[in-house]
Amino acid sequence: MPTNHFAVVVCCLLGSLFGSVSLADAAEVLFERDIQPIFTKNCGKCHSEKVRKGGLNASSMAGLVKGGESGESAIADSVDESMLWLMLDGGGMPPEDQPQLTQQELETIRLWLSQGAKSERPVSIEEEQLSQHDVLPILHLRCVSCHGAQRQDGKLDLRSPESILKGGESGPALIAGKPDESLMIQRVESEACPPHRLLLKFFVRRPPNSELEKLKEWIAAGAPVLDIKPDIATREPDLLVTDEDRQHWAFQPPKAASDKSSVDEFILSKLKENQLTFSPEADRSTLIRRAYIDLIGIPPSVAEWEKWRTSPAADWYPQMIEELLASPHYGERWGRYWLDVAGYADSEGGVSADPIRPVAWKYRDYVVRSFNEDKPYDRFLLEQIAGDELLDAERASVVTEEMVNNLIATGFLRMGIDQTGSRTMNYVPERIGVISDAIQVLGSGVMGLTMGCARCHSHKYDPIPHRDYYRFKAILKGAFDEHDWLSFKNRKLNIATQEHLERIQAVNPQVLKELKSLQNQLKKATAAAQIAVLKSHHPEQSEADRTATLAALRIADNNRTLPQRILVEKLTRADLLPDEEQPESVLAARLKIQQLETEIQLVQSKLVPPATIRALWDRGQPTPTYVLLRGEHNNPGTFVGPGVPSVLTDGQTPFEYAPPFPDGTPKTGQRLAFARWLTQPDHPLTARVMVNRIWYHHFGTGIVESLDNFGKKGERPSHPELLDWLAVEFMDRGWSIKEMHRLIMNSQTYRQASRVTEQHLERDPSNLLLSRMPMRRMNAEALRDSILFISGKLDFSPGGPPDSVSIDRDGLVSANPTSTGGWRRSLYVQYRRTEIPTMMETFDYPEMGPNCVSRTVSIVSPQSLMLMNNSRVYELSQILAKRVRDELPESDKDNLEKQIEHVYELMLSRRPTDQEKQVGIEAIKELQMLSDGETPQPLETYCHTILNSAAFLYID
Repeated sequence: MPTNHFAVVVCCLLGSLFGSVSLADAAEVLFERDIQPIFTKNCGKCHSEKVRKGGLNASSMAGLVKGGESGESAIADSVDESMLWLMLDGGGMPPEDQPQLTQQELETIRLWLSQGAKSERPVSIEEEQLSQHDVLPILHLRCVSCHGAQRQDGKLDLRSPESILKGGESGPALIAGKPDESLMIQRVESEACPPHRLLLKFFVRRPPNSELEKLKEWIAAGAPVLDIKPDIATREPDLLVTDEDRQHWAFQPPKAASDKSSVDEFILSKLKENQLTFSPEADRSTLIRRAYIDLIGIPPSVAEWEKWRTSPAADWYPQMIEELLASPHYGERWGRYWLDVAGYADSEGGVSADPIRPVAWKYRDYVVRSFNEDKPYDRFLLEQIAGDELLDAERASVVTEEMVNNLIATGFLRMGIDQTGSRTMNYVPERIGVISDAIQVLGSGVMGLTMGCARCHSHKYDPIPHRDYYRFKAILKGAFDEHDWLSFKNRKLNIATQEHLERIQAVNPQVLKELKSLQNQLKKATAAAQIAVLKSHHPEQSEADRTATLAALRIADNNRTLPQRILVEKLTRADLLPDEEQPESVLAARLKIQQLETEIQLVQSKLVPPATIRALWDRGQPTPTYVLLRGEHNNPGTFVGPGVPSVLTDGQTPFEYAPPFPDGTPKTGQRLAFARWLTQPDHPLTARVMVNRIWYHHFGTGIVESLDNFGKKGERPSHPELLDWLAVEFMDRGWSIKEMHRLIMNSQTYRQASRVTEQHLERDPSNLLLSRMPMRRMNAEALRDSILFISGKLDFSPGGPPDSVSIDRDGLVSANPTSTGGWRRSLYVQYRRTEIPTMMETFDYPEMGPNCVSRTVSIVSPQSLMLMNNSRVYELSQILAKRVRDELPESDKDNLEKQIEHVYELMLSRRPTDQEKQVGIEAIKELQMLSDGETPQPLETYCHTILNSAAFLYID
């Protein structure tokens, strides 16, 4: 059917259905008469001259033709290709919470588009003149690896119009108005640049024809350099974010209620509204165990339990809280929570090799120290976000401990997956991925905002424009510049105090010599073990093939020839056979390896830590930042400057920053300004997010359940006034995290029993009102550490390099024991992304991708199987049973009642009830009757059973 006939039929149908568009009108639907009123009524709130969500002005034909943030016109040649129609017909616009267009209005718009989107007056869109900002992104993407900050081949710098015109050894890079005569064009067209031999070395690709044509077009136009200012916040109203957007509760500064002054007043007020009150206070033993595991991650010793259980002091409980807050183990427990936020790992991830981060542990230890010192949270953030901009360590005459700690702290933004040190994964998209992870850590962990959506388009739910993401990215550009990149291999500093350097010089040379000798022995012992395996299981194999097998093992698996793969496969299959199927020669060779590994670990522990720091630092000369349309690295849009999310400001306040060391090391000061903005007293999110996280770790649920999302799609706070009061108290009390523990843990709310009544089930079934204390399961670290502690095998040695792990032939990953024969706390185990200890992984240790704001709590069968069948867990149960006997007086060693009592004291920090005691006695007697001398001893089995019980696994 011809198009004009089709339009007539559609108009007749519309006229009969709606009676508003006549046949005459249908013949020529005009924007001003028929469409503009629809948009003004339905879309003007968000897309007008004064408000341009997504960068779109729908109040004029010029605005529609220009389009929005994607750079694409809202109107196309056909209806179905028109972005405007795709949004209207697909249900994307208007938003769900706004009045929707009628069917008649939609049909009118569709008809208008089908007729060619006619207007009463011709639309003239002034064509934007090409400028340096159209070509600089191309040069930064394709050329500055050889002609930029780190390297200037031919003495040519292509980072700015001035340096391009200046040229290099061969003269000017361009001749204005003459692209074909310009040296830079000739070099690109002849493929001399980028040089073929350097493409992979510097991770660049040749420019496509579209980029080359743009370069030519700019030169042909005279290489114009226009005075274009970056898009930054000014004192003018923001067109993309409105004051109405800022009315969401989380975007308003917290205000403390004036009629309440304690946690309990807020909680009780809500309880009374629902005809509820507090549950009775938990008994002493329950409170003791609850507080110990909560604050230090391990149960009390029997002596500590007895001390607090029998204390006659009226204020015994606050005294206990103070003692726990002063414990060095407090930082190990609560620092671990922050390491989740940072995404801490001991390896880079991202590639199959998963290389180790040798000194990442320095950041871990910094976090533990900070929590133990109760470092004010505002200072804690300042150091982690901009520690390099606090003191000029580079030009200091004396390096202080504070300078070193400030630089270690910047590891916070370097914990995400980073594959940019590999041979094939260091192109600009991978670099931008690292930056994106850092933004996610800041957004989800510190600000409680989901910002990732805005990387490709304006956030669908929260008022975070596409533009604001790249303003935020610009803040990090001085340190994270995808066009002037330092990979994980070279983003490190060597800095230490003079005292530390002297210790390194005095101790390490001799230790390293000893270590090298042991490593050579280990290398030979490993080869000998492999040969022993081959001789035992493949006696027919020639000596040459065995030698070739060892050589093949030194080649990356994807680079091996087929014969090499076959040889390695033979060895692998034989090596994976269990010990009972291996001859004595193989077992002896493996024992030698284990002995050497233990010796190496012991020698390594003697090393003074190196001066190396895995840091982040501002380098003072960031390349320009552009909005990347649709998030595509090779599709630059508007030139932007640094800035914070507009919705968290009044929209009319510029983001101000200045170099922190005007006469010293060049730095932009942008991250420092951002960190200071974050910790302003009227910041709507920083304090709220942190006190909500503290509350979450005490009660298992945050006041805002979605810890990483305080936006419009996040959960509403269950107690909004309490959240604000805590946030204000947090700041008023010097940003002290320990003060928040005191406020919360000394409250009646926290000290309640966990017993659930019929009234609770009826009026507060999910415990949102906190009508009782929720029962919580130990997380992976607390569970493992508690098992080690009660068995007497927990090594309390703090800090330093992580403890190594080993992988057995069943794939079980286990931490290796220390030189004392025990194991250190889980915090100090090596967490390689591809080698997470099996027990930790089974009990929900998180995958850091890039971080973890709240852990999953699962109850699955592998957890029970791990505790029941794992050989190390059972071995610790045996050690625990021996401890029970050893600690009883000689006269009570065979007294079942005394044994059971001591088991409960050690494992559950309480005495057994009469019923529990009776059940235990009967169980042990029955086990004694069934014992045949080969089965496990009854007390060992009993201890193992209690260890598997809910009473042990859960914190009451």
